[in-house]
Parts: sequence; C-alpha cells; structure tokens
Amino acid sequence: MLIPAEEITAEGIEFSLSMVVNQSLLTEGRFEVPVALHLKLRRKGEKIKASGEIRGNIILTCSRCAEEFSFSVNSSFDLDLLPAESLTSGEVALEEDEMDTVFYEKGIIEIDSLVATQINLTIPMKPLCKPDCRGICPVCGANRNKVDCGHEAKIPDPRFSRLKLFLEVKDGTA
Repeated sequence: MLIPAEEITAEGIEFSLSMVVNQSLLTEGRFEVPVALHLKLRRKGEKIKASGEIRGNIILTCSRCAEEFSFSVNSSFDLDLLPAESLTSGEVALEEDEMDTVFYEKGIIEIDSLVATQINLTIPMKPLCKPDCRGICPVCGANRNKVDCGHEAKIPDPRFSRLKLFLEVKDGTA
C-alpha cells in the first residue's frame, strides 16, 4: 500500500484495515492470516507523525525444538516520517528522539514496509514455543516436549574423558 506524502494534511488521515504483508519483508516466520492495522498519519511541518497498532499472528519456528508455533503480534508505534532528501551526508550522531524516525523516498510512504519493520521488531531473537521448552535431545534427536527418551541432558565434553577416568580411579569408583 502506497500513500503519497503530499496527501497528508495537518488534520491527517486515519484508517483501519486488514492487510496481507509481503512475506519477503519478514526476517523470520510467515503469516497465518492478514494483520489488522490501525494507522493515523498527520503532518507537522516537514514531519509526518505516524501512530498505530498492528495485531496478528505469525508462524515461527522454536529455536530449541524446531517445532512451528503461532506467535501473537500486538505492536503499537509512534514514528516520525521524513523525506529521504532531508538526510545529510556524512556521519551524524543521533539524538534519543531521532531513533523513531523513518525516511521515505520520492514522496511515497510505503505502508507495507513500515508495518513489516514494526512486526520484525516484535519477533524475539530466539523464539520459543513455550518458556520451558525442553528442546531436542542431542543424542537421539527426539523432541523432549513430546518424548522422554531417557538420555542425559548434557553430553560430556570428550576432551575431559581422561580427567573423569582419573577422578573415578582416585575415588575408587572405577
């Protein structure tokens, strides 16, 4: 969805819609259903203030057990949109209030890209199907959430096998 920046006035525009975001814009996962978007755009001088909410579900893969699960996205955002032409060349130190600034090009605001960025910010770095996910057994590869294979959780480091043998001989257990 593209919105020409020149159409946004001080009174602004506000809309709610259900939208399908381009899957290629996501860093991880895929959408179950379209996301619900509520967006307000208002002009304040050169800046355009964008505030809104995104709601939906993404299918992610658990980083421990490799099973897919549904992750709920509930994101609120307040951003300042500026034309890319207003960028200065060279290195510039950003102030705290400039961290929520997004630049648009050729007078067009790309809503898909804006929404995808906000969704990507909500996805955890290590997605887990549940906080106490037991993961995959390093010995047999079974999903420990489904099967209790009985293998030890930690595989001993083979470099310490001689030390273990030494300690067993010393304790008289070997």
